[in-house]
Amino acid sequence: MRSAWSLAVIPVVLLLVAADQPTPAPPIPPAPTAAPAATAMPSAPAIPAGTVTSVVDPGLLTHGKNVLHGITRDPKTGDLIIGVSNKIAHVIPMVTTTFSNDDSLRRVTAAGQVSRLTGFPYPNAMLFNPRDGMLYVAVGAVGCNEQQGGMTVSRHCPGTNGIVAVDPATGDHHDFVGAGPGFADGKGTDARFTAAGGIAFDPVTGTMFVADTENQRVRQVTLDGTVTTIAGSGTRGNSDGVGAAASFAYPRGIAYCPSDKTLVIADTNNNDIRKVTLDGKVTTIAGTSDTGYVDGTPANARFDHPRGVACDEAGIVYVADTDNNVIRAITTAGAVITLAGTKQMGTVNGVGTAARFSNPTDVWYEPSDHSLYVIDFGDNNVRKVTAAAPQ
Repeated sequence: MRSAWSLAVIPVVLLLVAADQPTPAPPIPPAPTAAPAATAMPSAPAIPAGTVTSVVDPGLLTHGKNVLHGITRDPKTGDLIIGVSNKIAHVIPMVTTTFSNDDSLRRVTAAGQVSRLTGFPYPNAMLFNPRDGMLYVAVGAVGCNEQQGGMTVSRHCPGTNGIVAVDPATGDHHDFVGAGPGFADGKGTDARFTAAGGIAFDPVTGTMFVADTENQRVRQVTLDGTVTTIAGSGTRGNSDGVGAAASFAYPRGIAYCPSDKTLVIADTNNNDIRKVTLDGKVTTIAGTSDTGYVDGTPANARFDHPRGVACDEAGIVYVADTDNNVIRAITTAGAVITLAGTKQMGTVNGVGTAARFSNPTDVWYEPSDHSLYVIDFGDNNVRKVTAAAPQ
C-alpha cells in the first residue's frame, strides 16, 4: 500500500549565444558535455492489501462464555494453538447462579476442527520453543472475589502468574517460572510476575522474553528458568531509555524481529509501538502517545490501545490495533499503513478496507505463506490475513 514515487528529471538546455567577434574569430569552444541523467530513487516495496478470511467456526468454541487470548502455530503439525478463558454459569433455578472457569488451550487444525489440549487458569499468550519442542504459555491476571468488611473486593487469585511449560503431545504441564503475583527476579518458581501478557523468543538461543504487563517491565527467561529484568522501571510511564530508565504503561504484545535481533512491544496504554534491544535499550518507533487512528510517518501515526504485534523476516512490524478494529503495518521504509479493516467494527471477510474486525488483540506471523493469524476478540473468532510477500 505504500505509494511508489520517483524523482522526475527535467533536462536543462543550455543556450549558447555567440557574441559578434571581429575577424578572424577565435575557435568556438566545444559544447559542454550534458550531465548524466539522475537515477530515479527506487520505490519502497509495496505491501498489498490483506485478504481476510475466517479460520474456525466460532460455534465450535462455544462452552459457556469464551474469551480468546493468544495464538501460535505448531511447527510440526501446522495446527493453531489458542488460549480460551471459559466462564461457565451454573444455574440453580429460583436459588442462585454461580460461575466457574474452565480455562484451556485449544488446538485448531487446518480443516477448522477444534480439540482441547489441556487446561489451567488464564492462558494469555503462547509459543513453541524449537530449542526443546515445548509449548510455553504466559499466564496470569486471574481474578478472585472475596468479602472484606461487607464489601466484595476483587484481587489476583493465588497460583501461577508466570510461564507454564506444556508438552504439546500429551498436554502435561508444569509451572516453569513464577508462582503467584508479585515482582522478583530469580530462578524457576522463586521468580514473580503479575499478569504476564505476552511472550516471544530468540530462535538462536531459545531465550524467551515476557511482557510483564502489570509490573510494567520486560523480562528475560532462559531455558534453565533464570528470570532477569531487561527494561522498565516498574512504574507506569512513557520514557525511552536503557533498563530501569525506561517506562511502559501496560505493555502486552511482544515479538522478536530476526532482521535486527530486537524486540517489538505493543505499549498498550501509551498507544505506542516500542523497540527494545536485547541489552535493554528502549525506543519508540511509532505513535504519538495520543489515542487516534492516523496512518503516515511513525512520528505522526496514532493508535488506539494496540495489544498485539508480530514481526516478519524483512523487519515489517504488524500491529493488532485493538480499539481501532484494524491490522496495521509499520514498513521498513518508515510508514504506518492499514493492512486490513476500518474503524467500523464488524465481522466481514474481504480485502483491505472492505474487511471488518471487532477488537483484534493477538497476531501471529506465519513465514511459510506470509500470512497473519488474528484473535478477533470481540467476535470470539480466529481470522487469517493473507498478503503476498513485499515486492
